[in-house]
Amino acid sequence: MTSFGTAVAVITIGIGIIGLILKKNLIMKLLSLSIINTSTILFFIMAVYTPGDRAPIGPMGPIQMADPLPQALTLTAVVINFGVLALSLLFTMVLVKRYHTLDIEKIEASVKREYNEEET
Repeated sequence: MTSFGTAVAVITIGIGIIGLILKKNLIMKLLSLSIINTSTILFFIMAVYTPGDRAPIGPMGPIQMADPLPQALTLTAVVINFGVLALSLLFTMVLVKRYHTLDIEKIEASVKREYNEEET
């Protein structure tokens, strides 16, 4: 594992966490979540990468072969990230249609107000 790749992955995970905590806009929170997921995939790739690996396709000779399991897990993580992001954007669209804002604090205040009106 290279220290440069690890440092880049850790820094971008930190940037994503900071964005997730500090931003009030729902779209920016989803973007930060996507950055965290992509950085995690980068970290995983850097952890299993060894120079000189070849794809295990074709005639097998005395060459160093790459392990296909991390590749499959990385592809699965990318697909799951896409599905989660698409579903989250759908829920964000529903919230914007109902509350006419992307600000999480305004949405929380509106939900509390609706809840208090239902109790009384």
